[in-house]
Amino acid sequence: MAIPKISIVTPSFNQGLYIEKTILSIITQGYPNLEYIIIDGGSTDNTIDIIRKYEQHISYWVSEPDKGQSDALNKGLSKCTGDIFNWINSDDYLADNALFKIADYFTKNASIDVVCGWCSLFDEETLKENFKHQTEIFPSLEETLVEQRINQPASFYRLGVVKQVGGVNQALHYVMDLDLWFRYLAAYGQKAVLLVDDFFAYFRLHTASKTVQLQLKFREEERLLWYHLLQQLQVQNTLTSFFRTSTNYNNLINWNCRAINRQKLINFLCKKYLIEFYKTKNVSAARFAFFNQLKAGNLRLQRNYVGMFYHLFLRLS
Repeated sequence: MAIPKISIVTPSFNQGLYIEKTILSIITQGYPNLEYIIIDGGSTDNTIDIIRKYEQHISYWVSEPDKGQSDALNKGLSKCTGDIFNWINSDDYLADNALFKIADYFTKNASIDVVCGWCSLFDEETLKENFKHQTEIFPSLEETLVEQRINQPASFYRLGVVKQVGGVNQALHYVMDLDLWFRYLAAYGQKAVLLVDDFFAYFRLHTASKTVQLQLKFREEERLLWYHLLQQLQVQNTLTSFFRTSTNYNNLINWNCRAINRQKLINFLCKKYLIEFYKTKNVSAARFAFFNQLKAGNLRLQRNYVGMFYHLFLRLS
C-alpha cells in the first residue's frame, strides 16, 4: 500500500527563539513521504541560520518579504504536491509519531476529508498544559458552524479539498483557519470529518503570539466571516446587519453553501446571540432572535426572558 504524502507548511517571521523546535518535531518523525515547506517573511533574527542548518530535510524554503501569515501559507500551498495538508506555525510543534497516525487514519478511511486529533495548549513560561482542545463536531452541521470550535494545528485536510474550496484567504490575518473550515463545511458538510483520540500537536501560548495579544482582532474577523456567509445565504438583513464590520470580505471563490440548511443556521445563531443582541441594544436583531427562539420552543417562562420581553416589546414600543 502506498504511503500518502503529507505536505506541511510553516510560515515564519523572526521566530528564531522557537522555530528549531518546530522543525525538529516534523523532520525527526521519520515519516518516509514528507513534503516540508518553510515560507519565511524575511526574518532579521537567527531564523535563516536555523533553516539552513536543516535544509537537507526541507523540500522547499524561501525568505522574502510577504504580506503576512496568510500570504505565506498560500505561497507554501502553491508548492504542495501531497495527499494530506496542514500548516504548523513556527512557535508550535507536532507530537511524537503524529504523522504516522495521521497517515494511518486517512489510509484506513478513504472517504474521510479531515482528521482532527487533540492539541495541547501550554504556557511558555511554566511549560505546563493550560488545557487540551480538539475541533468539535455537533449533532448538526449548522450547530457546528455556529459554535465554531476548531483547533487548526491538530486538524489535517486532504490537500485536494483545500484547493477546491480556494486555499487560504490572504486578506485575513487572524481567522484564516476558521474561514477555511467554514468554506469546507458549507460545501461538503461534516460527514467526512473524523475525530480521533490521539494527540497531534502542541500550541504555545506566549506574550508575543497573536492569540494572546489580539483577541479583539480575532472577534472582528469572525464577524466578517458571518456577515459574508449570511449574505451568501440571503438571510434577513435584520440579523445579517449585526455582523457588519468596517471592512469587506475578500472572496477567493464563490462559496458553495449547498450543505447548509438556512433555517437551521438562523435558529442556532439566534439561540447563541440572543443575549448579545439584547445587551448591545440591537433592538431589531434582539426582537428577531426572541421571536425565533419563542417559536422554536427554546424560551421558558423565566424571569430573565420575561424582563427581556418587557424591555424589547413593551417599554420600547
